[in-house]
Amino acid sequence: MSRDSVNNPAPVPAPAPKTQLLEIVLLWIAGVSTAMQFAKFSVSYDAVLQHYQTSATMTGMALSILGVAGLMFGVFGGIIASRVGYLKVLMGALLLGGLLSFIQSLLPNFTLLIITRLIEGFSQLGVVVTAPTLIAKLSAPQHRSLSMGLWATFFGVAFAVSGWLGKAILDQYGLSELFFSHGVLITSMAVILYFLLRNNPVLNIEPVAVNQGSFLRQMARVYRNPRSLLPSVVFLFYTCTLVSLLTYAPRLVDDAKLQALLMVCLPLVSTCGTFLAGALAQYVMRPQHVALMAYSGIGISALTLSSLLDQPIVFGLAVGVLILFLGMVSGASMAMIPALARNPSEQAQSYGLIAQFGNLGGTIGPPSFALLISLYGIYGLVSLVLLICSLGIVFSFLANRIKSTESV
Repeated sequence: MSRDSVNNPAPVPAPAPKTQLLEIVLLWIAGVSTAMQFAKFSVSYDAVLQHYQTSATMTGMALSILGVAGLMFGVFGGIIASRVGYLKVLMGALLLGGLLSFIQSLLPNFTLLIITRLIEGFSQLGVVVTAPTLIAKLSAPQHRSLSMGLWATFFGVAFAVSGWLGKAILDQYGLSELFFSHGVLITSMAVILYFLLRNNPVLNIEPVAVNQGSFLRQMARVYRNPRSLLPSVVFLFYTCTLVSLLTYAPRLVDDAKLQALLMVCLPLVSTCGTFLAGALAQYVMRPQHVALMAYSGIGISALTLSSLLDQPIVFGLAVGVLILFLGMVSGASMAMIPALARNPSEQAQSYGLIAQFGNLGGTIGPPSFALLISLYGIYGLVSLVLLICSLGIVFSFLANRIKSTESV
Protein backbone atom coordinates (compact mmCIF):
# COMPACT_ATOMS: atom_id res chain seq x y z
CA MET A 1 0.00 0.00 0.00
CA SER A 2 1.46 3.37 -0.98
CA ARG A 3 2.07 6.21 1.45
CA ASP A 4 -0.24 8.47 -0.57
CA SER A 5 -3.12 6.02 -0.26
CA VAL A 6 -2.64 5.96 3.52
CA ASN A 7 -2.48 9.73 3.88
CA ASN A 8 -5.25 10.42 1.37
CA PRO A 9 -7.81 7.67 1.60
CA ALA A 10 -10.46 7.52 -1.10
CA PRO A 11 -13.63 9.41 -0.15
CA VAL A 12 -16.50 7.27 1.03
CA PRO A 13 -19.40 7.63 -1.40
CA ALA A 14 -22.57 9.14 0.05
CA PRO A 15 -25.32 6.61 0.61
CA ALA A 16 -27.88 6.46 -2.17
CA PRO A 17 -31.12 8.28 -1.30
CA LYS A 18 -33.92 5.97 -0.26
CA THR A 19 -37.60 6.25 -1.07
CA GLN A 20 -39.58 6.94 2.12
CA LEU A 21 -42.68 4.95 1.23
CA LEU A 22 -44.73 5.55 4.39
CA GLU A 23 -44.29 9.32 4.18
CA ILE A 24 -45.15 9.32 0.46
CA VAL A 25 -48.31 7.27 0.99
CA LEU A 26 -49.46 9.55 3.83
CA LEU A 27 -48.86 12.64 1.69
CA TRP A 28 -50.89 10.97 -1.04
CA ILE A 29 -53.71 10.30 1.45
CA ALA A 30 -53.55 13.99 2.40
CA GLY A 31 -54.03 14.77 -1.29
CA VAL A 32 -56.98 12.39 -1.45
CA SER A 33 -58.55 14.08 1.60
CA THR A 34 -58.10 17.45 -0.10
CA ALA A 35 -59.66 16.28 -3.38
CA MET A 36 -62.63 15.19 -1.27
CA GLN A 37 -63.37 18.90 -0.92
CA PHE A 38 -64.69 18.56 -4.47
CA ALA A 39 -66.04 15.04 -4.09
CA LYS A 40 -68.04 15.59 -0.89
CA PHE A 41 -70.21 18.20 -2.64
CA SER A 42 -70.48 16.06 -5.75
CA VAL A 43 -71.79 13.04 -3.81
CA SER A 44 -74.09 15.23 -1.65
CA TYR A 45 -75.38 17.45 -4.46
CA ASP A 46 -79.02 16.35 -4.08
CA ALA A 47 -78.86 16.57 -0.28
CA VAL A 48 -77.46 20.12 -0.41
CA LEU A 49 -80.14 21.08 -2.93
CA GLN A 50 -82.87 19.67 -0.69
CA HIS A 51 -81.55 21.14 2.57
CA TYR A 52 -81.00 24.70 1.33
CA GLN A 53 -83.98 24.75 -1.07
CA THR A 54 -81.98 26.78 -3.57
CA SER A 55 -81.68 26.55 -7.34
CA ALA A 56 -79.64 23.91 -9.15
CA THR A 57 -77.44 26.70 -10.51
CA MET A 58 -76.57 27.99 -7.05
CA THR A 59 -75.95 24.47 -5.76
CA GLY A 60 -73.70 23.86 -8.74
CA MET A 61 -71.81 27.02 -7.83
CA ALA A 62 -71.25 25.63 -4.34
CA LEU A 63 -69.54 22.68 -6.03
CA SER A 64 -67.48 24.55 -8.62
CA ILE A 65 -66.46 27.71 -6.74
CA LEU A 66 -63.75 25.70 -5.01
CA GLY A 67 -61.69 25.90 -8.21
CA VAL A 68 -61.60 29.71 -8.33
CA ALA A 69 -58.56 29.93 -6.04
CA GLY A 70 -56.52 27.56 -8.17
CA LEU A 71 -57.65 29.24 -11.38
CA MET A 72 -56.64 32.72 -10.23
CA PHE A 73 -53.76 32.09 -7.83
CA GLY A 74 -52.14 28.81 -8.89
CA VAL A 75 -48.71 30.24 -9.75
CA PHE A 76 -48.90 32.69 -6.84
CA GLY A 77 -49.42 29.72 -4.49
CA GLY A 78 -46.27 28.05 -5.77
CA ILE A 79 -44.23 31.22 -5.20
CA ILE A 80 -45.61 31.65 -1.67
CA ALA A 81 -44.79 28.03 -0.81
CA SER A 82 -41.20 28.41 -2.02
CA ARG A 83 -40.79 31.54 0.12
CA VAL A 84 -42.56 30.46 3.31
CA GLY A 85 -41.64 26.76 3.34
CA TYR A 86 -43.42 23.73 1.93
CA LEU A 87 -44.19 21.94 5.19
CA LYS A 88 -45.56 25.10 6.80
CA VAL A 89 -47.87 25.76 3.86
CA LEU A 90 -48.99 22.11 3.80
CA MET A 91 -49.86 22.10 7.51
CA GLY A 92 -51.69 25.42 7.26
CA ALA A 93 -53.66 24.27 4.21
CA LEU A 94 -54.74 20.99 5.83
CA LEU A 95 -55.74 22.65 9.12
CA LEU A 96 -57.67 25.34 7.24
CA GLY A 97 -59.48 22.64 5.27
CA GLY A 98 -60.42 20.82 8.46
CA LEU A 99 -61.72 24.00 10.11
CA LEU A 100 -63.88 24.85 7.10
CA SER A 101 -65.34 21.34 6.98
CA PHE A 102 -66.29 21.61 10.66
CA ILE A 103 -68.00 24.94 9.95
CA GLN A 104 -69.86 23.35 7.02
CA SER A 105 -70.99 20.50 9.29
CA LEU A 106 -73.01 23.08 11.26
CA LEU A 107 -75.02 23.64 8.04
CA PRO A 108 -74.78 27.46 8.12
CA ASN A 109 -76.84 29.69 5.87
CA PHE A 110 -76.16 29.34 2.17
CA THR A 111 -74.18 32.59 1.85
CA LEU A 112 -71.74 31.50 4.57
CA LEU A 113 -71.53 28.07 2.99
CA ILE A 114 -70.46 29.64 -0.33
CA ILE A 115 -67.84 31.74 1.50
CA THR A 116 -66.40 28.63 3.17
CA ARG A 117 -66.23 26.92 -0.22
CA LEU A 118 -64.38 29.87 -1.73
CA ILE A 119 -61.82 29.87 1.12
CA GLU A 120 -61.61 26.08 0.90
CA GLY A 121 -60.13 26.55 -2.56
CA PHE A 122 -57.02 28.09 -0.97
CA SER A 123 -56.69 25.05 1.27
CA GLN A 124 -56.87 22.79 -1.77
CA LEU A 125 -54.33 24.89 -3.65
CA GLY A 126 -51.88 24.82 -0.74
CA VAL A 127 -51.90 21.03 -0.67
CA VAL A 128 -51.64 20.42 -4.42
CA VAL A 129 -48.65 22.79 -4.61
CA THR A 130 -46.69 21.44 -1.64
CA ALA A 131 -47.52 17.73 -1.29
CA PRO A 132 -46.17 16.63 -4.70
CA THR A 133 -43.04 18.75 -4.14
CA LEU A 134 -42.41 16.90 -0.87
CA ILE A 135 -43.21 13.53 -2.46
CA ALA A 136 -40.61 14.16 -5.16
CA LYS A 137 -38.08 15.10 -2.48
CA LEU A 138 -38.82 11.92 -0.50
CA SER A 139 -38.46 9.68 -3.57
CA ALA A 140 -35.19 8.21 -4.78
CA PRO A 141 -34.51 9.15 -8.42
CA GLN A 142 -35.24 5.60 -9.58
CA HIS A 143 -38.74 5.81 -8.05
CA ARG A 144 -39.67 9.45 -8.67
CA SER A 145 -41.85 9.00 -11.75
CA LEU A 146 -43.63 6.09 -10.05
CA SER A 147 -44.30 8.27 -7.01
CA MET A 148 -45.69 11.04 -9.19
CA GLY A 149 -47.88 8.51 -10.96
CA LEU A 150 -49.28 7.55 -7.55
CA TRP A 151 -49.82 11.21 -6.66
CA ALA A 152 -51.68 11.87 -9.91
CA THR A 153 -54.34 9.29 -8.91
CA PHE A 154 -55.44 11.28 -5.86
CA PHE A 155 -58.37 13.02 -7.55
CA GLY A 156 -59.93 9.89 -9.04
CA VAL A 157 -59.43 7.93 -5.82
CA ALA A 158 -61.10 10.71 -3.82
CA PHE A 159 -64.22 10.50 -5.99
CA ALA A 160 -64.26 6.70 -5.82
CA VAL A 161 -63.93 6.65 -2.02
CA SER A 162 -66.48 9.43 -1.60
CA GLY A 163 -68.92 7.59 -3.83
CA TRP A 164 -68.50 4.51 -1.64
CA LEU A 165 -67.92 5.54 2.00
CA GLY A 166 -69.12 9.12 1.66
CA LYS A 167 -72.43 8.03 0.17
CA ALA A 168 -72.85 5.46 2.93
CA ILE A 169 -72.25 8.12 5.63
CA LEU A 170 -74.63 10.50 3.88
CA ASP A 171 -77.41 7.92 3.57
CA GLN A 172 -77.06 6.64 7.13
CA TYR A 173 -76.21 9.77 9.13
CA GLY A 174 -76.92 12.81 6.98
CA LEU A 175 -75.24 15.83 5.44
CA SER A 176 -73.80 17.30 8.64
CA GLU A 177 -72.03 14.06 9.56
CA LEU A 178 -70.56 13.76 6.05
CA PHE A 179 -68.90 17.18 6.34
CA PHE A 180 -67.82 16.48 9.93
CA SER A 181 -66.21 13.18 8.91
CA HIS A 182 -64.25 14.95 6.21
CA GLY A 183 -63.08 17.52 8.75
CA VAL A 184 -61.84 14.75 11.04
CA LEU A 185 -59.97 13.05 8.17
CA ILE A 186 -58.19 16.13 6.84
CA THR A 187 -57.30 17.42 10.32
CA SER A 188 -55.96 14.01 11.31
CA MET A 189 -53.71 14.00 8.25
CA ALA A 190 -52.33 17.40 9.29
CA VAL A 191 -51.46 16.14 12.77
CA ILE A 192 -49.95 12.86 11.55
CA LEU A 193 -47.84 14.50 8.86
CA TYR A 194 -46.61 17.22 11.22
CA PHE A 195 -45.16 14.76 13.72
CA LEU A 196 -43.87 12.48 10.97
CA LEU A 197 -42.17 15.10 8.80
CA ARG A 198 -41.14 17.97 11.08
CA ASN A 199 -37.66 16.52 11.78
CA ASN A 200 -37.15 14.72 8.48
CA PRO A 201 -33.65 15.70 7.26
CA VAL A 202 -34.57 15.11 3.62
CA LEU A 203 -37.13 17.92 3.81
CA ASN A 204 -34.71 20.60 4.96
CA ILE A 205 -35.54 22.67 1.89
CA GLU A 206 -34.44 26.25 2.44
CA PRO A 207 -37.13 28.78 1.53
CA VAL A 208 -36.23 30.92 -1.44
CA ALA A 209 -34.69 34.25 -0.47
CA VAL A 210 -37.11 37.15 -0.70
CA ASN A 211 -34.89 39.20 -3.03
CA GLN A 212 -36.13 37.37 -6.10
CA GLY A 213 -38.02 40.36 -7.43
CA SER A 214 -41.71 41.21 -7.13
CA PHE A 215 -44.42 38.58 -7.20
CA LEU A 216 -45.48 39.79 -10.65
CA ARG A 217 -41.96 39.40 -12.00
CA GLN A 218 -41.69 35.92 -10.52
CA MET A 219 -45.05 34.95 -11.99
CA ALA A 220 -44.00 36.23 -15.41
CA ARG A 221 -40.81 34.19 -15.09
CA VAL A 222 -42.83 31.04 -14.37
CA TYR A 223 -45.02 31.56 -17.44
CA ARG A 224 -41.93 32.11 -19.60
CA ASN A 225 -40.16 29.02 -18.25
CA PRO A 226 -40.80 26.08 -20.65
CA ARG A 227 -39.87 23.61 -17.87
CA SER A 228 -42.95 24.79 -15.97
CA LEU A 229 -45.21 25.83 -18.84
CA LEU A 230 -45.11 22.79 -21.13
CA PRO A 231 -46.15 20.10 -18.58
CA SER A 232 -48.99 22.40 -17.52
CA VAL A 233 -50.22 22.89 -21.09
CA VAL A 234 -50.08 19.12 -21.68
CA PHE A 235 -52.17 18.74 -18.51
CA LEU A 236 -54.59 21.48 -19.64
CA PHE A 237 -55.74 19.42 -22.64
CA TYR A 238 -56.27 16.42 -20.35
CA THR A 239 -58.54 18.34 -17.97
CA CYS A 240 -60.43 19.86 -20.93
CA THR A 241 -61.34 16.36 -22.01
CA LEU A 242 -61.61 14.00 -19.05
CA VAL A 243 -64.41 15.62 -17.03
CA SER A 244 -66.40 16.16 -20.21
CA LEU A 245 -66.09 12.56 -21.41
CA LEU A 246 -66.90 11.16 -17.96
CA THR A 247 -70.02 13.31 -17.99
CA TYR A 248 -71.26 13.04 -21.58
CA ALA A 249 -69.92 9.80 -23.11
CA PRO A 250 -72.03 7.41 -20.96
CA ARG A 251 -75.14 9.44 -21.80
CA LEU A 252 -74.66 8.64 -25.49
CA VAL A 253 -75.54 5.00 -24.68
CA ASP A 254 -79.24 4.13 -24.64
CA ASP A 255 -78.84 1.09 -22.36
CA ALA A 256 -79.50 2.43 -18.82
CA LYS A 257 -77.62 -0.41 -17.07
CA LEU A 258 -74.56 0.01 -19.28
CA GLN A 259 -74.73 3.76 -18.78
CA ALA A 260 -74.69 3.33 -14.99
CA LEU A 261 -71.83 0.83 -15.24
CA LEU A 262 -69.76 3.24 -17.33
CA MET A 263 -70.27 6.04 -14.83
CA VAL A 264 -68.81 3.84 -12.09
CA CYS A 265 -66.02 2.15 -14.06
CA LEU A 266 -64.64 4.99 -16.19
CA PRO A 267 -63.15 7.01 -13.28
CA LEU A 268 -61.42 3.84 -12.05
CA VAL A 269 -60.07 3.15 -15.55
CA SER A 270 -58.68 6.69 -15.63
CA THR A 271 -56.94 6.11 -12.30
CA CYS A 272 -55.38 2.89 -13.63
CA GLY A 273 -54.08 4.78 -16.67
CA THR A 274 -52.54 7.44 -14.43
CA PHE A 275 -50.59 4.93 -12.36
CA LEU A 276 -49.62 2.98 -15.49
CA ALA A 277 -48.12 6.17 -16.95
CA GLY A 278 -46.04 6.65 -13.82
CA ALA A 279 -44.66 3.12 -14.12
CA LEU A 280 -43.88 3.57 -17.82
CA ALA A 281 -42.19 6.91 -17.18
CA GLN A 282 -40.09 5.34 -14.44
CA TYR A 283 -38.93 2.14 -16.12
CA VAL A 284 -39.58 2.31 -19.88
CA MET A 285 -39.53 5.79 -21.43
CA ARG A 286 -39.41 9.51 -20.69
CA PRO A 287 -42.66 11.09 -19.41
CA GLN A 288 -42.83 13.15 -22.61
CA HIS A 289 -42.83 9.96 -24.68
CA VAL A 290 -45.64 8.57 -22.50
CA ALA A 291 -47.68 11.73 -23.18
CA LEU A 292 -47.05 11.44 -26.92
CA MET A 293 -48.15 7.80 -26.90
CA ALA A 294 -51.20 8.58 -24.78
CA TYR A 295 -52.45 11.42 -26.96
CA SER A 296 -51.94 9.27 -30.05
CA GLY A 297 -53.97 6.50 -28.41
CA ILE A 298 -56.73 8.96 -27.53
CA GLY A 299 -56.95 10.10 -31.15
CA ILE A 300 -57.09 6.56 -32.56
CA SER A 301 -59.72 5.53 -29.97
CA ALA A 302 -61.84 8.61 -30.72
CA LEU A 303 -61.86 7.83 -34.44
CA THR A 304 -63.62 4.52 -33.75
CA LEU A 305 -66.41 5.96 -31.60
CA SER A 306 -68.64 7.39 -34.33
CA SER A 307 -68.94 3.99 -36.06
CA LEU A 308 -69.65 2.04 -32.83
CA LEU A 309 -72.57 3.96 -31.37
CA ASP A 310 -75.07 1.31 -32.54
CA GLN A 311 -73.06 -1.38 -30.67
CA PRO A 312 -73.38 -0.21 -27.05
CA ILE A 313 -71.03 -2.77 -25.44
CA VAL A 314 -68.26 -2.26 -28.00
CA PHE A 315 -68.80 1.51 -27.78
CA GLY A 316 -68.39 1.31 -24.00
CA LEU A 317 -65.15 -0.65 -24.37
CA ALA A 318 -63.80 1.90 -26.85
CA VAL A 319 -64.65 4.73 -24.47
CA GLY A 320 -62.86 2.80 -21.72
CA VAL A 321 -59.70 2.53 -23.84
CA LEU A 322 -59.90 6.26 -24.59
CA ILE A 323 -60.27 7.08 -20.87
CA LEU A 324 -57.32 4.80 -20.05
CA PHE A 325 -55.12 6.81 -22.42
CA LEU A 326 -56.47 10.05 -20.97
CA GLY A 327 -55.48 8.92 -17.48
CA MET A 328 -51.99 8.26 -18.81
CA VAL A 329 -51.71 11.92 -19.85
CA SER A 330 -52.27 12.96 -16.23
CA GLY A 331 -49.56 10.63 -14.92
CA ALA A 332 -47.13 11.69 -17.66
CA SER A 333 -47.73 15.40 -16.96
CA MET A 334 -47.06 14.98 -13.25
CA ALA A 335 -43.94 12.90 -13.94
CA MET A 336 -42.59 15.59 -16.29
CA ILE A 337 -42.34 18.15 -13.50
CA PRO A 338 -39.63 16.54 -11.31
CA ALA A 339 -37.90 15.34 -14.49
CA LEU A 340 -37.66 18.87 -15.91
CA ALA A 341 -37.59 21.17 -12.85
CA ARG A 342 -34.12 22.18 -11.67
CA ASN A 343 -34.92 22.70 -7.96
CA PRO A 344 -37.77 22.33 -5.41
CA SER A 345 -38.81 25.97 -5.89
CA GLU A 346 -39.29 25.41 -9.62
CA GLN A 347 -41.21 22.23 -8.87
CA ALA A 348 -43.62 24.02 -6.52
CA GLN A 349 -44.18 26.77 -9.06
CA SER A 350 -44.84 24.13 -11.72
CA TYR A 351 -47.42 22.43 -9.52
CA GLY A 352 -49.07 25.81 -8.93
CA LEU A 353 -49.20 26.40 -12.67
CA ILE A 354 -50.55 22.91 -13.32
CA ALA A 355 -53.29 23.55 -10.73
CA GLN A 356 -54.16 26.80 -12.50
CA PHE A 357 -54.27 25.21 -15.94
CA GLY A 358 -56.16 22.20 -14.59
CA ASN A 359 -58.91 24.45 -13.25
CA LEU A 360 -58.94 26.36 -16.55
CA GLY A 361 -59.41 23.12 -18.48
CA GLY A 362 -62.16 21.99 -16.15
CA THR A 363 -63.91 25.32 -16.71
CA ILE A 364 -63.77 25.59 -20.51
CA GLY A 365 -64.00 21.89 -21.42
CA PRO A 366 -67.53 20.82 -20.38
CA PRO A 367 -69.43 23.73 -21.98
CA SER A 368 -67.42 23.34 -25.19
CA PHE A 369 -68.21 19.64 -25.41
CA ALA A 370 -71.85 20.25 -24.45
CA LEU A 371 -72.25 22.78 -27.26
CA LEU A 372 -70.71 20.59 -29.97
CA ILE A 373 -72.59 17.48 -28.82
CA SER A 374 -75.89 19.39 -28.88
CA LEU A 375 -75.16 20.57 -32.43
CA TYR A 376 -73.47 17.55 -34.01
CA GLY A 377 -73.90 14.62 -31.61
CA ILE A 378 -71.14 12.02 -31.53
CA TYR A 379 -69.36 13.72 -34.44
CA GLY A 380 -69.04 16.92 -32.44
CA LEU A 381 -67.51 15.01 -29.53
CA VAL A 382 -65.05 13.15 -31.77
CA SER A 383 -64.01 16.30 -33.64
CA LEU A 384 -63.22 18.20 -30.46
CA VAL A 385 -61.29 15.25 -29.00
CA LEU A 386 -59.21 15.04 -32.19
CA LEU A 387 -58.46 18.77 -32.08
CA ILE A 388 -57.39 18.54 -28.44
CA CYS A 389 -55.25 15.47 -29.20
CA SER A 390 -53.47 17.29 -31.99
CA LEU A 391 -52.60 20.16 -29.67
CA GLY A 392 -51.55 17.73 -26.94
CA ILE A 393 -49.18 15.96 -29.33
CA VAL A 394 -47.62 19.27 -30.41
CA PHE A 395 -46.91 20.42 -26.86
CA SER A 396 -45.75 16.96 -25.74
CA PHE A 397 -43.28 17.04 -28.64
CA LEU A 398 -42.04 20.48 -27.56
CA ALA A 399 -41.62 19.24 -23.98
CA ASN A 400 -39.65 16.27 -25.30
CA ARG A 401 -37.04 18.66 -26.70
CA ILE A 402 -36.14 19.86 -23.19
CA LYS A 403 -33.27 17.98 -21.56
CA SER A 404 -34.35 16.13 -18.43
CA THR A 405 -32.58 17.19 -15.23
CA GLU A 406 -32.83 13.62 -13.89
CA SER A 407 -30.31 12.49 -16.49
CA VAL A 408 -27.87 15.28 -15.71
